[in-house]
Parts: sequence; C-alpha cells; structure tokens
Amino acid sequence: MNRWPTLLAAILLACLPQEVFAQIGAGTVSKLGGSVSIERAGRSMPAALAMPILIGDRIETFAQSSLTIILADGSEISLSESSSIVIDRSMVGTANADSFINLFKGRLRSVVNPRGGSFPAFEVHTPNAVVGVRGTDFETEYIDGKPCPGFPKCSRYTDVGVYSGVVEVRNPTSSKPSTVRVSSGQETTVPCELPPATPGPLGMGDLTAPGYH
Repeated sequence: MNRWPTLLAAILLACLPQEVFAQIGAGTVSKLGGSVSIERAGRSMPAALAMPILIGDRIETFAQSSLTIILADGSEISLSESSSIVIDRSMVGTANADSFINLFKGRLRSVVNPRGGSFPAFEVHTPNAVVGVRGTDFETEYIDGKPCPGFPKCSRYTDVGVYSGVVEVRNPTSSKPSTVRVSSGQETTVPCELPPATPGPLGMGDLTAPGYH
C-alpha cells in the first residue's frame, strides 16, 4: 500500500502556521448533556449539538455534564463531568487519521474506529501518562489532589481501563521508563512519576469503584 499520501499530509500539516493549524476541524459534537464550555482563540462559548470542534479547542465539562464528539475518522470520544481536554492533532482527509488528545482532568472514554483493517495512531496524554491505542474501547482518568490507593504520598495519578482490545501505557516523567500492555477486561494505575502498575482485573482498583471519585 502506498503510504506517501499519508506521509505527505503529515508533513504539510506539521509545517502549517499555528493560527492556520488551529482552524482544522477535529470532529463534531454528537451528544451533549448539561453545561459544556468550548474555549477557542481566547474566547469561551457554550457547546451545542452538531457544533464543529477544531484542533486546539479546549473543552471543559462541569458538574452533571457530559459531551460526545465524533472525530474526523469516525472514532468517538466521550467526556464525563468535571473534565477537560484539548485535541492537539487530528489528521483529516487521510485513510488513517491520527489523533492526540490531552486530558488535563477528569475522565475520557475513547472508542477508536479501525480503518483498512488497522488502527490509526491514537494517543491520550495526561500530565503523567501516555496511553497508545492498540484496540478499540478504553477509558482514561486523571486525578489530581487525592491520595493514590497504594501510594499515599502520591496525590496525582492516571487510571486506564480497557473494555475491548489492547492499549499500551507508559509514564514519560518516570526515571524508569517502561510500557505495560493492558488487555480487554484489565486496568492499570500510573502514580506520580512511577511506572505503570502491573495490570489487574477491571473493577479491582478505583477506576470503576463507586463513590471514590
């Protein structure tokens, strides 16, 4: 398969001025509940159904609010209440769209759409973790200001739970960089500057435990 068109698109996008790059569409709001804010070019506006989302938009949900976005390649991301993300890059118009999402707080569920029998490059970044997709359906949550279970001196951590497929998780801030593969039905925790914990059964930790967050 000829990969030059995709490679050329990536090079051209990387060379675009920041103000032009920010105007590229990343997706569209498909579901909306409660109060959600979109910050674009220094201005804040309320989210609305069918509203285009651009690269660089900062999206923030408030209490009892949620938002779902259909990305350009058909993948779906859902933001829970009291959460905040920025879609840094979403390559449109190519066979394999690439998405890189920064999760600053709260919980994000990602359902990645395969194209041509393979998955696009899709990563979720938190302040202390990078989650790379090798599967379809997973959830990422970043917690700041609460003790991490098992690491009482750590008050910021990332939880990753996989519902279908496989993801790879690493901590770029760790002095001992290592990557763990988390399969369907498993979860892991990334505490502070430490490597990801050995994956365990989904629901054994705090990602889905009621009442903790």
